[in-house]
Amino acid sequence: MKELIVYFCDNTVSIIYNTRVISQKSDSIYQGLVVDRIKFIESFMQILKKEKIKTKLFGDKIYIVKDAYFNQRDQFYLENIFLELGFVQVLFLDIHKLFDANYTYIGIFQDYIVFYLDKPVFLELYYFKDIPKLLSYFKEYFASYIVLFGSNKNIPYINDLSFNIYYIDNYEDYIVKSLLKVKKYGV
Repeated sequence: MKELIVYFCDNTVSIIYNTRVISQKSDSIYQGLVVDRIKFIESFMQILKKEKIKTKLFGDKIYIVKDAYFNQRDQFYLENIFLELGFVQVLFLDIHKLFDANYTYIGIFQDYIVFYLDKPVFLELYYFKDIPKLLSYFKEYFASYIVLFGSNKNIPYINDLSFNIYYIDNYEDYIVKSLLKVKKYGV
């Protein structure tokens, strides 16, 4: 079997397998974390079956993109879920490996924002509606260029004259497209 890469974002799981991306929304995922183990396992197995992804009981490994805000408890939880699903080895791929070190990356999603700084900052957008103002609070920690990505539709409209803000053309699927390249050249 070819290896799988799994990425969680908003309420969606994306599976990168054999040069394709399979994304599915699930109410078992919230803000990029699995919140309902049983529902997630059921939906993940349905995806594997529907997409005809065969897994062997022994020898399979799976890569999970470890977002900057995942703590050890989150990793342990995910590792146990995928071990329960029959994967023999669960490896974590640090999201920072997908970023250029000379830039500050900021993920702006449907209802949360992640600042990928030396120490990550995770904030719910429920409390912080004015994203440009929020960005200005952190500007002293940014590199000279800020790169925005994520699923939030407002990303192209976010700007500030006091510092350089860029967004990636394919900002909504930047991570999964990067993972296709990682998969192509080996994890």
